[in-house]
Amino acid sequence: MCLACLLVSGCGTNAPGSLTKGLGGGGSAATPNVSTGAQMGLVWNSADSTLRSLVGVPGSTQLGPALFPAGAYTAGAFASPTQTALLIDPKGNLQSLVLPATQPETLTQSVSPASSIVFAPRGAYAAVFVPGSASVLVVGGLPQAPTVNTLTAAAAIQGASISDAGTLLLATGKASITVTSFTAAGTHSTLATLAGFGGMSFIAGSEDSLLADSAANTLTRFHNGTASILATHANGLNQPFAVAASQDGHWAVTADQADGTLLRIDLTGTTAPTQSTCACSPNQLSALNGNAVFQLTAPAAAPGWMIEADGPASRVLFIPPVRSGQ
Repeated sequence: MCLACLLVSGCGTNAPGSLTKGLGGGGSAATPNVSTGAQMGLVWNSADSTLRSLVGVPGSTQLGPALFPAGAYTAGAFASPTQTALLIDPKGNLQSLVLPATQPETLTQSVSPASSIVFAPRGAYAAVFVPGSASVLVVGGLPQAPTVNTLTAAAAIQGASISDAGTLLLATGKASITVTSFTAAGTHSTLATLAGFGGMSFIAGSEDSLLADSAANTLTRFHNGTASILATHANGLNQPFAVAASQDGHWAVTADQADGTLLRIDLTGTTAPTQSTCACSPNQLSALNGNAVFQLTAPAAAPGWMIEADGPASRVLFIPPVRSGQ
């Protein structure tokens, strides 16, 4: 691994004072119009490449108009805790939009428009990478003093996760998956080897991580290098592809690729794992505003879906579709 540029000021870093406004022409779109009222966050829809506000509360939401014209950006993600969106335009400009600002700022250029964006639980860090590539951008200092640095891996990256302290997990390889931990200080170590990559996530405010194995059908928590299995196939894991944790560290949620089952795990160990189903095929677990609210599918012509996992029982809830003309 190349560690020289990991979270070290100067390796491709934009000084906070040198950020540039979103580029005109094909770079950035017009000033966005963010809906007012109770906010669930901004929702990225890969079907039409739009970013929209989701207004209301779980179970009673309304989707706002696109903040930018369809196609103005090719990838996007939003972190509610810092009210920060990261966006990539077709020219490869990585931009940040920090609400209530209305004009994105360019952080760096020459980023693949096909990149995935993963935020830390509380939104101060993010990892930007193309699945299958060997390079990842680490964005730190969000929202007000962003820095961008590069790390090069020795094998193809299958997934990434980043903690609130800037520790980066990379899942690399094909036949077997090696999960390596890189700290903000530049040290690295192998955390685990998986038979299949089933998603990973840090717990908010913690260096504890959750790793799902899609072949072994296990969910494991790592605390100071010690592994504890939290759930297995017997609990309902069936080829998991994503895992997320609540902001208070009480709950984890997994999503299965084989049957779409959602599994809630009590991280305190007080209650047994419980299953939920969705009238959809979940393709993500993206955090929305709230303690344990995660988007499962994006609304488009068809409705989207979310799960609220911190009540007495989990609720799988409807997100209205995009209205004609929005």
